[in-house]
Amino acid sequence: MDGNELTMRKEGVGMTVFYSILHFFVDGVCALAMFGRFLPGEKGRFYILIYNFCAFALQMPMGVLLDAWSERCGRRRECAFLTAAAGVLCTLAGAVLHPAVLGIGNALFHVGGGVGTIHEDGCRMWRGRGLGVFVAPGALGLYFGTLAGKSGVWRSGLGIAGVCMALFGAGAAYCAYLQRRMVRSGGAGNGLESLPDSDPTGTFRLWPVTVCLAVVILRSYMGMAVDFSWKSGVPAGALAVLALAAGKTAGGFAAARYGLRRSAVISLGAAAVCYLFPASMPLGLGALFLFNMTMPMTLYFLVCHMSHMPGFAFGILTFGLFLGFLPSYFGLLPGSGGLAGCGGSLVSLILLAWIFPGKKKDGASIGR
Repeated sequence: MDGNELTMRKEGVGMTVFYSILHFFVDGVCALAMFGRFLPGEKGRFYILIYNFCAFALQMPMGVLLDAWSERCGRRRECAFLTAAAGVLCTLAGAVLHPAVLGIGNALFHVGGGVGTIHEDGCRMWRGRGLGVFVAPGALGLYFGTLAGKSGVWRSGLGIAGVCMALFGAGAAYCAYLQRRMVRSGGAGNGLESLPDSDPTGTFRLWPVTVCLAVVILRSYMGMAVDFSWKSGVPAGALAVLALAAGKTAGGFAAARYGLRRSAVISLGAAAVCYLFPASMPLGLGALFLFNMTMPMTLYFLVCHMSHMPGFAFGILTFGLFLGFLPSYFGLLPGSGGLAGCGGSLVSLILLAWIFPGKKKDGASIGR
């Protein structure tokens, strides 16, 4: 590995860590504002629907626009960064103005930060490791932001927004520095053609997208419908969210090392067993960890399948999160326990084993 390649890898790590830390703060500010300012009012139920629509459903059209913008100007990294920056500013404004503005800011950041991380992951040949690192901190931010909002420290909690703004300013300067070094060192450009597992034919097929969307919808619904009797109180809740976040991170690394199909089958099969014992805290934590390992796997697979549309690939999966939220919101399906978790894991296993590629002898999973 020569000096330029080592420098590029370090810069890629810096950008991914930057987006991941901002992910924690953006989701934390959103949860703080919703639970501390907007939800306690008379329009709280309506606000949660508006926020979730703007934050999740709008990521798909925003992703399409970002793809078109990036393709036109040929500077994917810069376009992604500017979109994420606009999302941070809009989130801070929305925390004071309205849940719709808050949700739009959240969506802009996720699309920009997600596409930026996808780019770094592809250029550094991480095979999805960076995606797991990026998606994991959001759950932590939501949890601690929710605690802060419900505790009634909304006004003092605005300090989080100030920290986020200061972090963003420092990060923006750091990113500009990385950009200059990348250009001077002759680093890789703005394309995603370096994805090692992308479809070599360049064709687009609807059924893999549909299957991934179905799995994400199911995952979203299970996240709200399946409950654990032991998950009460701050310590247990913190352990649960840590297990969830750790699973997302581990999923990216496991898939890169052992392949998508093998990792999904083993993690979901083990999660199905753990879900059968929801009253056991260790097994419940294991279920959360194992089930959430597939989150970066589905994203990486879809990005490889749609390597020229990373924004759309990211956005359509978050649209699935919104669709999975609707049954619980409207009370169409009741909450359920371990059997539903086991069944959902097995259905996800079957679907992902059907579309996920196997593993080549050289250790790289390949796209179909």
